[in-house]
Amino acid sequence: MERYVRLLKECGVGEWFIRQESRTSNELFFIKKKLDMRRIKDVTDANIAVYKEEEKDGKKLKGRTDIIVSSSMSDEEIKKKIEGAKYAAGFSLNKYYELPKAEKSDPVIKESDLNGKTLSDIADAFVKAAYEEDNDKDAFINSLELFVEEIKVKMLGSNGTDVSFVKRQVKGEFVAQCKTPQDVETHRSFSYDTMALKELKKLIADTLTMTKDRATATEMPSKGDYDVLLSDMYVPDIFDLYGSRAHAAYIYPGYSNYEVGKPVQGEDVKGDLINADFLPDNPFNAEGIKMIEREFIKDGILKTLHGDQRLSYYLNIPQIGTYAKVRVKEGKVSFADMKRDCLHVVNFSDFQVDPLDGSFKGEIRLAYKYDENGNKTCLTGGSVNGNLLKCQNDLMFSKETEKLSNYEGPLAIKFKNVSVSGK
Repeated sequence: MERYVRLLKECGVGEWFIRQESRTSNELFFIKKKLDMRRIKDVTDANIAVYKEEEKDGKKLKGRTDIIVSSSMSDEEIKKKIEGAKYAAGFSLNKYYELPKAEKSDPVIKESDLNGKTLSDIADAFVKAAYEEDNDKDAFINSLELFVEEIKVKMLGSNGTDVSFVKRQVKGEFVAQCKTPQDVETHRSFSYDTMALKELKKLIADTLTMTKDRATATEMPSKGDYDVLLSDMYVPDIFDLYGSRAHAAYIYPGYSNYEVGKPVQGEDVKGDLINADFLPDNPFNAEGIKMIEREFIKDGILKTLHGDQRLSYYLNIPQIGTYAKVRVKEGKVSFADMKRDCLHVVNFSDFQVDPLDGSFKGEIRLAYKYDENGNKTCLTGGSVNGNLLKCQNDLMFSKETEKLSNYEGPLAIKFKNVSVSGK
């Protein structure tokens, strides 16, 4: 990175920030249970942010342009890109802002039980766990892709920042298939920052069961209002709305009215109150800011705003970075008891949550209709159309929890009186 610093100075750049990332990965690709390809990759590149300050009509302005460079490029090639970035930064001027204070730290290794093992051994363990669940005569894993990565990040800034960290992660995707009584497939992705073998096994088993049920489902739900139950991967999407509305990018232009000390669920909350903390997904964010655990929402009251360095400066809030991971306190009702007189949607064709207006919606691929006694019927078709801002005062969280790379909290969440289209 010293080379990049030298070239920036030779080009006359006074303010800059470099983030170099090296990824070593072990990648496996399976067709059914047969290994089709195993690939090892080792890639290093760097993102360089070039800043430029100007003054117009007595007002200080600052522009920024980012470029991607690699060590394989010549000095001349890199300098050409830097000069281009300097020029382009003059066309992306914003109100002046200061960079965060300098961070200095010895190299940090993110704690995880993935550490101390070879990437190959980790990959083999996850593959073994996945295929231990692939023993159903009707539903099976059609394909599986697995990526085990070690990521080394180093950041240097003209403001004095000098930090680095190492982390590991496992991610991938698979397709489950059932051919009878109709041929259907279910696609699932996963991402873990721990040795989450049990979690992957549960995901595989649940997806195979879901795929078998989808193959038998033919009826649509009846049109009307339902208590809707969402679980697993759809729950983090719901809580992402609160993280987005507490972000400077929504508050500064007026898209969100969130204020620290004000309730986010309204004044008359009948259901579970949200208690959530921001968790760091990395020791430092992409701007070199140290990420620490922070209280986010306490008993439905907002405690922390977050965001990138520029908009945080404009709002005069601490430049703490953007948080993408939350931990939410569980509820008091069991997941099993929540499955009464409701529509439990377990698979959408596409599920979307809009932080701007609070709407959540999706086309139903598979749902379980539970009666008051807990008896279920498999349904497919129709869609869910709800609004979190209108029903958030009466939410129910499960006491069972799940742990993903971007979320820790209730396994399920229940909404009252949500509109469902159908027959």
